[in-house]
Amino acid sequence: MKRIEPHKIVELKYVLRDGGESGNTLEVMDEHWPLKFYFGSGQMLPAFEAALLGLAEGSSFSFTLEAADAYGQIDSNLIREIPFSEMPESEQFPDRVYESGDRLVFNMGRTNEQLATVTEVLEASVLVDFNHALAGKDLHFSGQVLYVREPRQEELEAKRYIEPNGIRSDSRLRDE
Repeated sequence: MKRIEPHKIVELKYVLRDGGESGNTLEVMDEHWPLKFYFGSGQMLPAFEAALLGLAEGSSFSFTLEAADAYGQIDSNLIREIPFSEMPESEQFPDRVYESGDRLVFNMGRTNEQLATVTEVLEASVLVDFNHALAGKDLHFSGQVLYVREPRQEELEAKRYIEPNGIRSDSRLRDE
């Protein structure tokens, strides 16, 4: 029986909810669009991987990550007022008209881009939140381990999942 362990490719389907099993749905990954990742590469939340470690292919799971173990608490220092004149150029907002909830990319240097959310539009500026969109939230995951396999050579070298044909495909879980 194949189990989730470091250096395996894992496919999961799950429902992510805010706060607990009856919370608002934040994300759904199903068997037609599963989460596929290299377990132990450092790309997933450590607490998320810890909750999955050792589960067998076909197993169901249900667990909650507290905000501190997920994307942390909201840091008020990451909420900034930015004058309209300093807002980034954007094809999405060419006339620089913003609404609360808009997501923007800020270039913070040559290779550092940060995603932020407009929280309030003021007269000459906007309040922008640079916290992760899921910061401050307890995250409840419920789902199933669809598939576990050894990584291909290129995945082993890159320490990440790579689509074999460059095309995103359904899960390998099939009705027998």
